[in-house]
Amino acid sequence: MKKSLIIWALILGLSCGSFFLPAVELQQNQQNRVTIFPDETANPVKIDGDLNEEIWKLPPVEKQFKTTSPNIGDTFPVLTKIWAAYDKENLYFAFLCLEPDSNKIKTSIAQRDNILRDDHVGIMLDSTGNNQSNYEFYVNPNGIQADAVDSSTRLTGSDFSPDFVWESAGKITDQGYQVEICIPLKSIRFKEGQITRMGIIFARQVSHLGISGVWPEVKSGQSLYNFMAYIEYKGLAGNKKIEILPNFTYSTHQNRLNDDSWGKETDKNLGLGVKYGITSSITAEATLNPDFSQVESDTFQMEINQRYPIFFNEKRPFFMESMEILDFGVVKFGMMKTPIHTRRIMDPGWAVKLSGSLKKLDFALLGANDRIEEVPGAAGTGQNEKKNPVWGIMRAKYNIGSGNYLGVLYSGRYEGDAVNNTIGTDLRYSLSKHIRTTLSYLYTATRENKAVPFRKGNGINAMFQYNTENYFALAGYERYDSDFHMASAFINRVGFDRWLLGTGPVINMKLKKLPWLKQIITYGYYIRLNDLQTHLSDQTKLAGILFSFAPMGSFNAEYYIDDEGWSGKVYRKHFIFTFWEIQLFKWLHLFSNMTIGDGLYYDPVNPFVGKTRDYSIGTTFQPGTKINIGLDYYHSALLQPITNDKVYSVDIYNFRTTYQLNKYFFIRGIVRYDNYREKLLTDLLASFTLIPGTVVHLGYGSLYSRGLQETETYNRAENNPLREIRRGLFFKASYLWRPVFHRQ
Repeated sequence: MKKSLIIWALILGLSCGSFFLPAVELQQNQQNRVTIFPDETANPVKIDGDLNEEIWKLPPVEKQFKTTSPNIGDTFPVLTKIWAAYDKENLYFAFLCLEPDSNKIKTSIAQRDNILRDDHVGIMLDSTGNNQSNYEFYVNPNGIQADAVDSSTRLTGSDFSPDFVWESAGKITDQGYQVEICIPLKSIRFKEGQITRMGIIFARQVSHLGISGVWPEVKSGQSLYNFMAYIEYKGLAGNKKIEILPNFTYSTHQNRLNDDSWGKETDKNLGLGVKYGITSSITAEATLNPDFSQVESDTFQMEINQRYPIFFNEKRPFFMESMEILDFGVVKFGMMKTPIHTRRIMDPGWAVKLSGSLKKLDFALLGANDRIEEVPGAAGTGQNEKKNPVWGIMRAKYNIGSGNYLGVLYSGRYEGDAVNNTIGTDLRYSLSKHIRTTLSYLYTATRENKAVPFRKGNGINAMFQYNTENYFALAGYERYDSDFHMASAFINRVGFDRWLLGTGPVINMKLKKLPWLKQIITYGYYIRLNDLQTHLSDQTKLAGILFSFAPMGSFNAEYYIDDEGWSGKVYRKHFIFTFWEIQLFKWLHLFSNMTIGDGLYYDPVNPFVGKTRDYSIGTTFQPGTKINIGLDYYHSALLQPITNDKVYSVDIYNFRTTYQLNKYFFIRGIVRYDNYREKLLTDLLASFTLIPGTVVHLGYGSLYSRGLQETETYNRAENNPLREIRRGLFFKASYLWRPVFHRQ
C-alpha cells in the first residue's frame, strides 16, 4: 500500500508542478499557427464531385504540401488546391488535385476503409479544439470513403473501426481529380459559440510516386496537434441531435449429427440504439441487444502453438464510438494491449454511455450488463445459476497542453459476490519538442466471494521517447504484481517486471543513382523480463533494418537472440524475421513474410526448441476499379531439433474476391482451406450500406471436414472425403433515423 501511495503522489505532484508547464518551443509554435476563415454559404452544396458552385470560385487555400512518408519534409511535387465553407448544418471542403498524367491515378470503387493504397485526400479535424483527439476523413478519386479516429494516447496509429455519417464525391479530370466533402455538424462533437475554433490538417497521397504529405507541415517526433492550422467558424450552433437505430438479425445454423441427419438452431435478435445530443459536444446513448456484426468478421490469424491469446478488435458500433477517449497510456510493445477491451463484455443485454468534451475535459462513462452462459450452482442442488455481471467504466482526460493530458480511469465488474475494481491514472507530456513521456499506474482489488479477502495488485507503466528526423530512442518499464487482475483489460501475463530499450538512426536517401530508395532505418532493441514467481529472466536482443522505397514498398529484416522462460526453464532461440511489400502496379499489390530459425514448442510437460519454418505470401489483384481479388498462402511448421521430424505442419490457402457494384452495394466470397485440420470454409455475403447504420446484409457460409465434428482430426490415410458438417444463413437489417430539429 505504501508503494501505491508513493506512485500516486509522484504522478499527481509532477503534473501540478512547474516542471510540467508547456515547453517554450511548443508555445511559440502554437502562436505561429495559420488560421483559416472558411466562407459561409446560404445554399447547401451539392456533393457531386463537380466544383461548379459559386463558393468554390472564391480563392482557394493554396499551400505547399510537405511529405510525411517515406521521407519527412520534402516539397510535394504536385499541387493541391483546397476550399473550405460551411452553413448552419454542415462543414464543406473541396480539393483540386493536379496530376500531370491522370492515367497514373490509382483508384477503386471499394468497401469503406479499403482505399488507403489508392490516391486519396483527407482531413484530420480536431473538432473540439482540445488538442487530444481528431476525426479523420479520407476520400479517393471515385468518392469512396475511409474514416478513423486518433488520439494523443494511441501508440499504433489511427483506429479505422468507427464509421461516421458524411458525404463525399470524386471525379477524375484531365488535370487530375477533384473531391467534395460534406461533414454534418450532427456527426461530430464541437463547441458551439460565436467563434468555434477547430484544429485541422489536410492530407494527400500519390500512389504511383509512393508519397504522402500534409499541410501544414508536420515535424518528425512531435505531436501533430503542435502543427495543426486553426479553422474558425462563426455562429455554429448545435441543433438538437437525436438518432434512433433499430436493428434486426436472423440466423440459422445446421450441424451434421450423423451421415443422414442435421440439427438446427435459429436465433432472432431485435435491438435498438438511441443517441441524444445533450449539447453539441456531449452525447448520451443507450442500446438494447446490441448486434455483433457478422459482416466485419475477425481478421484471419494463425493460432497454432501460440503462448499468448490473440487480440481481436472491437466491431460493435455502440462500443467503437468514444474509443479514443477510453485509450489509456501503456508501454509500446508491452504486455498490456489495452486496459479497456470492450469485447470482454461478451453478450450485453443493455448498455448506456455518456461521453463528450467540456472545456478542457474529455470524458466517457459506460455501463452494461453481460448475459453470460449459465454456470453450475451449489453442489448437490442440480441447478444452474445465471448471474449476469454488470460493468461500469469511467474515463476522463484533462488537457494540459498540445497533445498532453492528465487522465483518470475506473473499471468495475460485479457478478454476485464476485467483484473486480480498478482505479488508475495516466500522464502524457512532452518535456521538449523531441522528448515525450508517458506514466501510468493501475490498482486492482479482486475477490471471488465474500468468504475470501480482496487480492490487490499494482500495475506500473513508464515510457520515454526521443524522436527527431534522423534518430529515435525509446525506453520503457512495466510491472504487474502477481495478484493484479483487471477484468476489462487485454493483458498477456501478470507477475513480472520488464524493461525495454530501443534506438537507431533514420537515414533519408536522396541518391540520383537510386531514386527509388527513399529511407533506411537501422535499429536495435533490448528487452528483459523478470518473472516475479519463478524468478526466471527472459531476454530479447534484436537488430533490424527497414528499407522504404517507391512505389509504396518496404523491406524489413530482423535477427533475434531470445532467451525465454517456460515451464521452469530458460530456452535460447536464434531466428530471423523478414517482411516485404510493394504496390508493383496500380492493379497489383504483393507481400510476404518469413520466420526461420529456432522455435519453442509450448508443451507444459515436454517443451523443446525445434526448427521453425513460418512464411506467407499474398497478392491483391485489381483488374478493374470494381473488383478486388486476394490470394494468400500461409505455412507454419516446427521440426524436431535432431531428427527434423515434423511436430506439426500447417498449410492454409485463402481466396477472397469482392465485386463492388457501386459505392453502396458489394458481393464478397471467401474460400479457405486448412490442411492441418482438414477443414474447408466457404462464405458468401451480399451487403448494402446506404449510410453507416442503414444497412442490409445477407450471408451464407458452410464448413467442410473429414469428420463429423469440427474438433475431430482424421488421419490422411483414412482417406475420408470432405463433407459439409456445418452451414448457416445470416440476415441483418437496420435503419438509422435522424429526425431534424432546428434551434428556435
